[in-house]
Amino acid sequence: MVIYTDPKQLNHYLTYYQLSHIIHDNLQEHHVFHAFKKGELICVLGEPLSYFYILLEGDVKVFTTSVDGKILSLRIFKPPINLGDIELMNNTGYRCHVEALTDSVCLAFPIQIIRSIGLNQPAFLRYLCSDLCQKFDSIASTSSHNLLYPLRNRLVSYMMEYLDQDTRTITFPFSHTALAELLGITYRHLTRSLSELENQGLIKVEGQVIHVIDEAQLSQLSMDIYPHRQ
Repeated sequence: MVIYTDPKQLNHYLTYYQLSHIIHDNLQEHHVFHAFKKGELICVLGEPLSYFYILLEGDVKVFTTSVDGKILSLRIFKPPINLGDIELMNNTGYRCHVEALTDSVCLAFPIQIIRSIGLNQPAFLRYLCSDLCQKFDSIASTSSHNLLYPLRNRLVSYMMEYLDQDTRTITFPFSHTALAELLGITYRHLTRSLSELENQGLIKVEGQVIHVIDEAQLSQLSMDIYPHRQ
């Protein structure tokens, strides 16, 4: 992880994500940027809450682990998204691991600054509430879709989300192992499901790249509401 400050870059991100009316000057002066390489942990389950993060660049995976080492992937998030807001409001340590799936940049504020300044500003509180409501709605949607839709539909939904319309290919910004974790299945089960789609002439798998052969048929299998990625 690399830590730095850059007022010019800060102004760019605040304008780009329309956060200037939320992150006031008395918060801005305490900002730092945390840059993470792919595979680095941004948050560690159980560690004390030290920073409030706003993800600005990159994709991250939120996951937890059981006592016997099993991994349960919960969500893939893309910018902008808050990290540490639930822990902030509940006054706990980090509830999950957060891993950078790609090189990522977060706007970081020391948690004591957020508690003393941010939580006393109505605009920042409304921003937190809105983001938390969206997360809870997203979690409810994901849970219901996992119960209502078969694996085949959920897998194709992931695939269509990452379809490159120019090359007609799908390349996930994470490994197929991570995809299996997100789907709640084994890597072998994922491989078998991809092979079934390939045998039906819908796709062709070459390593980490999936070539779309029949987009019309794939689209019919995809869910109307994509619940997996924020």
